[in-house]
Amino acid sequence: MAIARQHHIGNRRLLAAAAAAATVAALTAGCTSGSKNDKNAATAPSVSPGTTTTAASPTAPADPEAADKAEVQAAYTHYWDVLTAAYAKSDPQGTDLSKVTTGNALVQTEQELASLRTSGYIVVGQPKHSNTTVTFKPDTKLKTAVITDCMDISQWKPVHKDSGKPADLPTTRLQRYITTVTAEKWPSGWMVLEEKPEGQAC
Repeated sequence: MAIARQHHIGNRRLLAAAAAAATVAALTAGCTSGSKNDKNAATAPSVSPGTTTTAASPTAPADPEAADKAEVQAAYTHYWDVLTAAYAKSDPQGTDLSKVTTGNALVQTEQELASLRTSGYIVVGQPKHSNTTVTFKPDTKLKTAVITDCMDISQWKPVHKDSGKPADLPTTRLQRYITTVTAEKWPSGWMVLEEKPEGQAC
C-alpha cells in the first residue's frame, strides 16, 4: 500500500522531497588563450640572476564567528543522530529528542513518529548532509542560528517493522533536497526550533 494512504508516513522529511526538481544552473568559466609564438605578446620583464622576487600572499581574515559556527555544526550533527535513533524505532522514548528540539520541530517530529508507529513502520539507514552553512540572525534575544544544507535521504528508508519490507514511496520524490533549520542557544545548549524542507533539489 502506498505511503500516501498510510497516514502520510514521514511526510515532512521523507515525502517533502516529492516537489518538482529545481533547475540546476550551469556554471561557465571564462577561458583565455595565448600562444608562445604570438609576436604581439607582451615581453615579460627579465629578472637578473641573484634577484629574488616574493609574491605577497593575501591572508584571508579570520572568521570571528568560526568557533560559534563549529559549535552549531556539532549540535546539528547530534540533532540528526538523535532523530535517526528515534526514527529507527518510531519512538522518541529513550532518546534525547526533547533535549535537542522544541516548539514546532518537536511537535512535528512526534507526530511523524506516531504516524510511523500507527502504520507499523520504522526508518532504517542514515541520512547524509553536505554543503552545510551556518549564519546567525542579528538582534535576537537568544543567539539564533540558521543552518542550511543538502539532505540526502536515498539511504534512509521506511520499512515495515515486522517484515522489513520497504514502504511504497512516490517515484517522483526528491531524494536530495535543501533543508533549512533554525536553532536557538539555550543555557542547556542549542535547541532546534524549526526544520523546513525547501522542496528544491541540490
